[in-house]
Amino acid sequence: MIRRGVLKVVRMIVIVLLVTLGTTLMLELVPGDVATNVLGEGATAEQYDALRQELGLDQPVLSRYGDWLGNAVTGDFGRSIVPPVTEVSSLISARLPITLEIAVLAMLLSLLAAVPLAMWTAYQSGGAGDRLVSGFAFGAISVPPFLSALLVIFLFVFHQGAAKVLISVVGAAVVVGIVYGWTERDRRPSGGREWARSAGIVAAVAVLTALIVWRLPSFPRQGFVRITDGGPIANLRSAFLPALTLALLEGSVYLRVLRADLVTTLDEDFLLSAESKGLPVWRVMTFHALRPSSLSLVTVAGVGFARLLGGTIIVEAVFNVPGMGDLIVNAIQTKDYPVVQAGVAVLAVVFVMMNALVDLTYAYLDPRIRARHV
Repeated sequence: MIRRGVLKVVRMIVIVLLVTLGTTLMLELVPGDVATNVLGEGATAEQYDALRQELGLDQPVLSRYGDWLGNAVTGDFGRSIVPPVTEVSSLISARLPITLEIAVLAMLLSLLAAVPLAMWTAYQSGGAGDRLVSGFAFGAISVPPFLSALLVIFLFVFHQGAAKVLISVVGAAVVVGIVYGWTERDRRPSGGREWARSAGIVAAVAVLTALIVWRLPSFPRQGFVRITDGGPIANLRSAFLPALTLALLEGSVYLRVLRADLVTTLDEDFLLSAESKGLPVWRVMTFHALRPSSLSLVTVAGVGFARLLGGTIIVEAVFNVPGMGDLIVNAIQTKDYPVVQAGVAVLAVVFVMMNALVDLTYAYLDPRIRARHV
């Protein structure tokens, strides 16, 4: 077990080193000159050469990478090259929490919608509700993020009336799908408790839909409000639309992955045995089917969260959110080496840590994996 942990740490370190080295080498291929970006077009050749020597740009690229790595190990990421000159650690500490908040909120929205919908559609596989939800998921996956962002802005910023109608239609469709599912393929609830529980779910969906439509808040078109500046409510309002845009794609992927695994699991003998014992449907799906079907979802969600941290560039641009994607792209355009290297290194560390967390979650979900490494 200890040997496996040491090997995993070594693998994580090697991955971070390779990513940062590859980033440094690829920056050499980006057109443009740092000295020109700093001094402008009107400086003399001597001034350009003096600045390159001051910044160490006259040294071989591997030598520059070694110097940066030695400082980065001690926590010193240096200062940005392009004005305004700022400590790189300050830039990252200001941008990373914004991207983390949006990514976490998008992940929560995705899982809160995907898990129950996947359980419902898998239990009614091939039914009307399954076809309706699967069609929406396929459509959401097919829409590029920039178009999803524009649609979200159109509905929730400029035409909230249309957004309320859409939410009402979705809520009504869910209610109708649940009721219709009772009469399909002998899936109707049996017993008074099961009927009461199903009726409670329908009532909860209807009440939640009505509350959302009645109290739908206003959302800003762009920008981001920090908790320290405007409080938690203003902060969530500014982060909700970017997170919703990302959740439409991520949640649809999670839904399709989990549904496919649940459909396969429901045909297993131990699930058929649990159903034959008369266990309630919610208990069968939650405590017997969901856990063994979650391995693929954990993998996709872990990779998806790491992708959200660095892949929100388009969403950040549309909503004018000052996150990590915006910081790294601007630094690449100006060839601001310290900012790019530090930003990529931080994202690489988060990525490998998420993969390590996925491995630990595997051991929790599947006892066979845990026993294999004891």
